[in-house]
Amino acid sequence: MIMALLIMAAKLVHKVLDGFYWIVAREGMLPDSNIFLVKDGDHFVLFDAGIQHFFKDTVAAIEELGLKLKQMDRLILTHTHLDHSGSTPEFKGRLKDLEVWVSEEEGVLLEKGDDTIVLGSMLGQTLPPIPVAKKLHDGDVIKVGAYSFQVLLTPGHSAGSLCFFEPQHKLLISGDVVFRHGSFGRVDFPTGSGMLLKRSIERLAELPVDMLLPGHMGIAMKDGQREISLSLQFARQVL
Repeated sequence: MIMALLIMAAKLVHKVLDGFYWIVAREGMLPDSNIFLVKDGDHFVLFDAGIQHFFKDTVAAIEELGLKLKQMDRLILTHTHLDHSGSTPEFKGRLKDLEVWVSEEEGVLLEKGDDTIVLGSMLGQTLPPIPVAKKLHDGDVIKVGAYSFQVLLTPGHSAGSLCFFEPQHKLLISGDVVFRHGSFGRVDFPTGSGMLLKRSIERLAELPVDMLLPGHMGIAMKDGQREISLSLQFARQVL
């Protein structure tokens, strides 16, 4: 009961930049992911959806910003593991015109309803086939409001893991490819590869990242490149 009260009291939303917000991953029996909300005129975009169990909390966080769920027009997934994609059916059920964007590699599986790639048996949820409006490729550019994100295909944690680099603000949404404090995503899930993850982190380490916004744990508002370098050092030792 005390833990539940502490979770309820914790602030759900933090401002990163103007029109750019971090919805903090919730704590519970099931894992959840960080979600990033970016305003786009009268609409907004979410990067990752979080686990289905916390969908109502995500809606509450959106409303905390003075926004309505109906203003959401795109959901962009870093990858399709359920802690990042599990709320997608909830969003689609309420927003018939919502567009889901994900990598080509995982978008094909998401449309088929493949439970292996989303870790359905592990996390106790299945996903129905979900239509994908846009399958993203390495080198694509996504414009959202004042921000322009470069799409980076960074396999290793999963075959179609994506990162999104915003060069003007030196900001990286890194999903589960790389975290803070020398950490990085697991490679023992279906389609995971230690060799590919190491190569992906090497690629990220070459970027001039100030702000690192990973899929789990805290974010780094500065020294993001140093955080990635620490992860690369550790990856070279163990992968």
